[in-house]
Amino acid sequence: MTEKSDIRREILRQRDTMTRSRIAKESRAVLKRLICLGPVQRASTMMAYLSFKSEVITDGLILWGLKEGRRIAVPCCDPESRKLTPCLIGGLDEVVAGHYGIREPKAHLRWPLPPEALDAVIVPAVAFDRRGYRIGYGGGYYDRFLMQAPQAARIGIAFACQIVDRVPAADHDIPMDGIVTGEGVIIPVGGRPGFTF
Repeated sequence: MTEKSDIRREILRQRDTMTRSRIAKESRAVLKRLICLGPVQRASTMMAYLSFKSEVITDGLILWGLKEGRRIAVPCCDPESRKLTPCLIGGLDEVVAGHYGIREPKAHLRWPLPPEALDAVIVPAVAFDRRGYRIGYGGGYYDRFLMQAPQAARIGIAFACQIVDRVPAADHDIPMDGIVTGEGVIIPVGGRPGFTF
């Protein structure tokens, strides 16, 4: 199983068999570790994805950040341009189901934020490897976006079943600075300097 499509299919199969209660329990374990990380503690402005289907649930992280007085942005994706724009939110009551059923800010409550304003980006994926590389859903939104925000810590979050031996990586693929699961934090060898966890 070396091709991205094969890995994507198998990991999604495993993740989609998790019960809602198990997803909720394991998500809490991930978020408990995540909010203790240095880059998250230091971030005044953070982007977190709005969880969908069997992904690690991020609602608790977003609510924690808002309660702590952080600026929280969530991704707004444009399927035509395949562009991701971070938009500030003041609460989860400001989001609705958008493209593909993924939650995003209501149209009249979109406050775009320049990528260079972000201190940390919480990145979703289907799978990660221990080098920090990821397999997304195939749209390339995050790889293009992360190139615009080199100052931000790139933090992947996942369930343990989403960590694979090796992800096929190309030159344009952007590795994470760290990956958090309920079992621990993975710091890729030879990561970017300045992103201490």
